[in-house]
Amino acid sequence: IKGIFWVHNIFFLIDKHWKIKSNCDLELIFRQSEIKKYKNSTLTVYLNDLPIKSITLQDKENFKTVEKISLPKEQITQGYNFIKFSTYHRVTEESCTDDLNPANWLVFHKESFIHLEYEEILDKIGISDYPYPYLKTSALELLDCTILVPDKPTQGQMSAAMIIAADFGRRVPYDNIDVKVMQYKDIENVKENTNLIIIGGSTDRENKLLEPIRKELSKLNDKGIIKEIASPKEIAKRILYLVSDKDEMLIMAAKTLTWDKLVFQMKGDTQFISEIYIRDEESEKNSTKVTLKDLGYEDTVIKGIFNQQATYVINIPKNRKLKGEPFIQIPLRYSKALDFDKSSVSVYLNNIPVADKLLDENKAEADEIKVNIPKEFWEENSLELKLLFYLEPHSFDCRNWRHGDIWALVSKNTSFNIPQETIEDRYFQNYPGLFIKNGTFNDLLVVLPEKIDRNYLTLAANTLAFIGHSINKVDNITVITSSDFENTDKNIIMIGTPQDNGSIKNLNDKLHIKFDKNFDRFQANDKIYFIDDYSRNLSSIQLLPSPFNTKKHMMVVTGTGQENMMAAEVYLKKLEFNGRLSGDGVVIDSDGDIQSAYFTKSKGIKFDEGQNSQRPLTKWHENPQLVTYVIFFLMIILISIYGVIVVIRGKE
Repeated sequence: IKGIFWVHNIFFLIDKHWKIKSNCDLELIFRQSEIKKYKNSTLTVYLNDLPIKSITLQDKENFKTVEKISLPKEQITQGYNFIKFSTYHRVTEESCTDDLNPANWLVFHKESFIHLEYEEILDKIGISDYPYPYLKTSALELLDCTILVPDKPTQGQMSAAMIIAADFGRRVPYDNIDVKVMQYKDIENVKENTNLIIIGGSTDRENKLLEPIRKELSKLNDKGIIKEIASPKEIAKRILYLVSDKDEMLIMAAKTLTWDKLVFQMKGDTQFISEIYIRDEESEKNSTKVTLKDLGYEDTVIKGIFNQQATYVINIPKNRKLKGEPFIQIPLRYSKALDFDKSSVSVYLNNIPVADKLLDENKAEADEIKVNIPKEFWEENSLELKLLFYLEPHSFDCRNWRHGDIWALVSKNTSFNIPQETIEDRYFQNYPGLFIKNGTFNDLLVVLPEKIDRNYLTLAANTLAFIGHSINKVDNITVITSSDFENTDKNIIMIGTPQDNGSIKNLNDKLHIKFDKNFDRFQANDKIYFIDDYSRNLSSIQLLPSPFNTKKHMMVVTGTGQENMMAAEVYLKKLEFNGRLSGDGVVIDSDGDIQSAYFTKSKGIKFDEGQNSQRPLTKWHENPQLVTYVIFFLMIILISIYGVIVVIRGKE
């Protein structure tokens, strides 16, 4: 925070299922420039625009002062709350220069935190609260559930489980989640104090897990059922059933849970699904024009004089880049009590200035800035829009700081007009966008081993949950086992080892990183090298053209053994690890160390030739012995030349 006056806001969320307790507080850690001689410096803290504490600053230490500020619970509301810091900070008595003095600053440290205590309000038995309590978007541990499928699940049952997992990822686009999918036989390994989502059919009616809904099973016929009950083991926990004998209805039941407009209408604890609901495509967001309102922002009101700013972020899918004439339209309103010869607004994209303008008294009630997005930003995965205002009051006197209410408003209708084109390069830099089209899965087929177990089901679920971070709706997912795999025009994700997924064994000759003839180790190639023992304990993720349609994509997640594939799962489910993937073929060892390479080249992406090879390059500064030899031979050559010159001159 720089200068005499400054305002800064931070936000925090109160979940609708929280009942706030009294002892909530803000612990603010800050440091400041030397102001001990000037007693009028203050910091005022507001909670939702109500002042809750003013702090004098001249008696505070310069380095990491800690100030604990109580947050009154009656002022904390459901949804987003904001804390505002307003500072008056002086380092000299020179009124006309103090605001420009670079020595006048205050820093809020990132170690500062808001401490909230709450009781969780138990939801009533009923479906309309879904995905709560199975997914708690405001909790530290987002997922509080395990998905259960029969010991021998059908395609529809596996697909329903993956739809639910992908929807969990969709609802928390910027957070890691860890989905667990198990079989009925694994129930003893499920934590007792967790919620359950049980998927099944009447053929499993004798299983004790289906006992609470056994009466409803006879009513199914060609229907599906969604039903929620309290867990018999712990009344605070829930069990959600998705049951049908028809895969089509079971998949439809799972899809309806991803559509909040339908879930809202399910007022009871039981809902029969007897028809195929068609999602209204027109209700989906137009990806070429996105407003701040679409991103969750409201109108932003900026109050105060001199330097003020507002910042917003929009993400671009990893396999997209801008095209045509992209631009940002920014409607503004601002106070008429400004000095319009001096007041201005500057526009930054990713911290680079791209436009500015003086504010205009004649347009104060309805101004607008149109900013063309320069080509240098077209391939960015996110755009940070920052508006930096300079608001100087009319007839401002630096010796008399009194002024009226100075403000500016950035409209929630600010729009990013961003036509896009798909990047077709089959590299991890464009994953997971390769498997997304029109805001949903792009006709995806997931191929699992013939003998399903909880490890493979969980790996597949977490892979789809990660892709779910980047979609608007969940659709177009089919899950099969390798015995049902045949020619397909779909995009493919194939999971397993050559020993348990025969489709991977059959496609070995098409892999970038192949297995040897015994399928117990990976073979070295001209891009990646292994020693023998190392190559026997690896997992691999590879992007390839589909063997049935080269315009379609295939991702193979495999390993020398199932236990080795858990390392690959980390890279496929965690945001920070997925960002480390590059090229179109990687291998990962049991320590999580990764080697990547480009096996195919494309004009669409630039990369160093060195990325294609793991061969060590000899550098002079890394080999002093080589340098000694070179210098020695150069000296011999120079001495020889000198000797020849001497001899020739002697003969003359």
